[in-house]
Amino acid sequence: MRRIPVIIVIAVAVTVMRTNCHAGCNCDDWVKKDGYCVDYIKTKIPAFPIPNNAVEIEALKNKEIPEVTEGDVAIFDLGNYWHVSYVEKVHLDRQGNATAIDVSEMNFGRRMSFNEYKNKWSPKNKSEWKRALCCGVTDKYGRTSVRKNIPLNAVKQIWSPIPATSEGVAGRHDDTVLDRVTEALNRFFLFAKRELSITGSSHPVM
Repeated sequence: MRRIPVIIVIAVAVTVMRTNCHAGCNCDDWVKKDGYCVDYIKTKIPAFPIPNNAVEIEALKNKEIPEVTEGDVAIFDLGNYWHVSYVEKVHLDRQGNATAIDVSEMNFGRRMSFNEYKNKWSPKNKSEWKRALCCGVTDKYGRTSVRKNIPLNAVKQIWSPIPATSEGVAGRHDDTVLDRVTEALNRFFLFAKRELSITGSSHPVM
């Protein structure tokens, strides 16, 4: 299965296809260089499901944004592109609510000028430069960077390797086990107290 680069074009006029990453742009060579944001996420979370189109990106949502935790993947809608970042830290307010995140990421940058392209990539002609831009290659393609204190309202959705529903089920399971243990201990101590009372009445303390 051929994967598309994320940043992923989702403009109405552009249809993302597996045969061509973007309309009129074959990005196979850029995909093989492993410099996109999804390539970085895969190094952090090998199980991250690489989406092949905008519908699959939207289907990645498995946790509400306010429930974000370290180790999740933040997904951003940048207008014509989607972008994914790894959540390194969650900032909380005094009530313990998430307000912002720090992320690490790859290929989050600005549009390359032709001179910037020529200084780093080949072939050094304008048609290849334009194809690189069409394929979502930025000046930070293949380079890891960090952003801090990103407000949660800038995040489109969250994907977690451990969905919130699973965390909730695990939490409820743990609570149930704890309740059962507590009940068993209470019964034991009640029984022991009764036995002690009976023994005490038969054998007064000297």
